[in-house]
Amino acid sequence: MFSHIKRSFAAVALATVLAGPGAAETLTIAQNFDPQTLWPNGTTASDNLNAGSAMVESLFWQDPRSGKIEPLLATGFELETPKSVLLKLREGVMFTNGEPMNADAVVHSIEVFIDKELTPAYAQVAQAFQGAEKVDDLTVRIALKNPYPPLALALSQIYVVPPKHWNEVGLEAFGQKPVGTGPFKFSEWVRDDKLVMDLNEDYWGDLPKGIDGLVWRPVPDDTARVAGLTTGEYDIVKDLPVAAIPSLEGQEGVTLVPVASYRIYQIGLSSLPQHESPLQDKRVRQALNYAVDQQAIIDALFFGKAKALNGQVLREPQLGFNPEIKDYPYDPEKAKALLAEAGYPDGFDITFKFPSGRYAQDREVSEAVAGMLGKVGVKTEMIALEPGEFLRQLRNKELAPMYFVGLAPQDDPAFQASQYVSTWRYTTIANEELDALAEAGAKEMDLEKRRKIYQDMMALMHEEAPIIFLYQGLDLYGTAAKLKNFLPRGDGRMFFYGVTYGE
Repeated sequence: MFSHIKRSFAAVALATVLAGPGAAETLTIAQNFDPQTLWPNGTTASDNLNAGSAMVESLFWQDPRSGKIEPLLATGFELETPKSVLLKLREGVMFTNGEPMNADAVVHSIEVFIDKELTPAYAQVAQAFQGAEKVDDLTVRIALKNPYPPLALALSQIYVVPPKHWNEVGLEAFGQKPVGTGPFKFSEWVRDDKLVMDLNEDYWGDLPKGIDGLVWRPVPDDTARVAGLTTGEYDIVKDLPVAAIPSLEGQEGVTLVPVASYRIYQIGLSSLPQHESPLQDKRVRQALNYAVDQQAIIDALFFGKAKALNGQVLREPQLGFNPEIKDYPYDPEKAKALLAEAGYPDGFDITFKFPSGRYAQDREVSEAVAGMLGKVGVKTEMIALEPGEFLRQLRNKELAPMYFVGLAPQDDPAFQASQYVSTWRYTTIANEELDALAEAGAKEMDLEKRRKIYQDMMALMHEEAPIIFLYQGLDLYGTAAKLKNFLPRGDGRMFFYGVTYGE
């Protein structure tokens, strides 16, 4: 493991060194909304993480070019036993406030990471971690509760913070003005206007060439992001609408970067007892799936570039994808029959919440779904939410009984499956059989046994219909043509390792 990681990191570093010179520029990045926190482990929302992780780094990262887990603040790890991990750290790294990045900092950060009260967003990722102890300044031993198949990916989610500063200012203040080891450092944050970062001249690794700073702008309007890209106001634009492709293709000075998204778009249908509605009847939830024409949405709003889900939340390349399952066919008559069987022959009224500006074309998709449901008698009271309020309500289960959401967890079936277990903070279903399958899959080390567990879970989810299965998105980014080697990941994450700017 150690030698592979060192070779891979050296390759990225060499590519950066060989990049051509150019005048340093401050890049302006347009995302959908202003971050709520800049502490990466305070959230799983990519717009927050993209900004925060430019300053606060993790132990490892998953390179979108190769899909491999590569080193950052750790140089490698090895299993001493199935439940004991020896973690080796990079030497000579300092936080921007002068504290050393060492075993003390990593043990502190792991302890914060596995504390569900402090880090609820990562509770499912951290569930297998028991604790950590310092072996020496550059070595940490991690204890696991059980063998953990996605260990490497989980380690890449642990962001390292300076313990003395953290203890002095506390979690909330740290998230507003973080101190890290990354290639950029905090300069200024004018809420809902701009977040400014300066280059960290003392960075331990290779700095991105031709870039002397970053300015992050919240731009929730799709049209405004497109316009800013074409005029050169923005150097990187996230979540461009697919409808903009024809006008942007061939545009001088612009590069389009399409990325197959991990994000699974769905309509959450709460069957929890505290959310009283007709959705507590499985027949109603199935009926709503028959009422929605996913392919029409894909074709009309995404020009056929999004992908059908095949009636499950695991993507076709993922372990556990069940090839026997297909999407619910579009069948309004069957939907009406199921509604009548459940006691709603004339349909019913229901509240439907959705974000406006959180995802590309989120309002249009929600309106399309509402129109289709209306044709089978389900009348929706639509409530649009700005992205920050939407995320707050999602965390607190206030979106129920019905809502539009796109979920893009880390790329392992354990993390996708965990979003539907009864203990997860987002979930709107409580099913003991689903819980048992998710728990078994997160611990099973045998590849084929693990595959079968998740295939069974996908079949059960299809039957229980806790969501309306919509589509897997296409993430579309636009950049200034001078930006090179920029490739975001399928979970909406962008990084600046190996990126260059210039002629």
